Amino acid sequence: MASPAPFTLCRIFRGERAYYYALFRDPETGKRTNKKSVEILKKHLGIYDTSPIKRRDEAIRICYKALDAGIIFSKQTEQTLVGYLREFYTWETSEYAKRRNLLDPGSISPDYLATRLNLLENHVFPLLHTDLFLSKVTLAELERLQLELVQEGAISNTTINMAITTILVALREAQRKGYIASTVVLRMKNLAAQHIERGILSEKELSAFMHYAKTKSEKRIYLACLLALLTGMRAGELRGLCLEAIGDGMITISQAYADRAGLKAPKGKRTRLVPCPTFLCEELRALAMENPFAHTHALVFWSKKNGSFVSSHYFSERFRQELIRSEVFSHETLNERNITFHSLRHMANTLLRGTVDEHVLRMTIGHSSEQLSNLYTHLSQRGLESVQLAQQNMILPLLDL
Repeated sequence: MASPAPFTLCRIFRGERAYYYALFRDPETGKRTNKKSVEILKKHLGIYDTSPIKRRDEAIRICYKALDAGIIFSKQTEQTLVGYLREFYTWETSEYAKRRNLLDPGSISPDYLATRLNLLENHVFPLLHTDLFLSKVTLAELERLQLELVQEGAISNTTINMAITTILVALREAQRKGYIASTVVLRMKNLAAQHIERGILSEKELSAFMHYAKTKSEKRIYLACLLALLTGMRAGELRGLCLEAIGDGMITISQAYADRAGLKAPKGKRTRLVPCPTFLCEELRALAMENPFAHTHALVFWSKKNGSFVSSHYFSERFRQELIRSEVFSHETLNERNITFHSLRHMANTLLRGTVDEHVLRMTIGHSSEQLSNLYTHLSQRGLESVQLAQQNMILPLLDL
């Protein structure tokens, strides 16, 4: 009788990508392991090629190599720092994220972990000794790493501070669990970092660009800019915007889209109502109806490739391209003034401020604190009307609308 296969391979789709996972059979007990990401196994084998695994035969080869290398069932006596950090910030293996989300649902997302892991993979791991054990980490080692990151000069002091904080969070959890001696000091001072304020357009620049976008740009990018300018919606909220959320002069923002987490609650985890001119609501509905692809969600801003969610860089890249094509900005000026798609959100906040009650504005834009959210769970009709009036008086005249 043939022995059972050592593992079972499966594919899981997230957004537009498929990921391979394997369930290994313990040769001693016959029990299957939890599913393991083949991408992660590839990294554990020391294969740092960043191209995704697309073919089944490639995934099978990685699984057999992981078995041969003893990664799956061997009991490692001690974990390396790099291995611990990689496991800590990988969604599928992070016990820390599971516990945090158990205590406070939704507090840590797959995208949050992925951002931190990418930072470590790209800038920190190349500078760490691969054989440094977790239990041997010292403050001196962390200070050495901080200095090397500064000397390398590849990332800003702000990003270095984020990298060190990312490591310290994981190490403090390891210390809490007893993997690191309680006597080891895990406190470091941040580097001096000058915050670069996000730039905004002047009213003249805004008027010139939006006129160009209306007449020369693709309709979807013009409508996205106009919507962000009038409502302060974030890029993730635009990506997750569905037809059913568009009302008559009002948009319900109840979700956002992120690459790994998929559809999720918007930042702040609260649904909010945002006034939107009737003519724009009608154009947004028409755009959603133009999608020629069948899709579970009737997306307003759909991908031309397959009718699904647009990429995470779509709005930022297209906004930048159109700003340069309009000749309102040069490439150098955009960088100097730090103008990004998110600048439109700041423009909305700036143009509406002073004409709308501050609490109403914060709730509409989505800047509210927890205390304000509890106090203003539902905006009054009068509050919503004040936002509509401010849009009509302070923003639309700049755009000749």
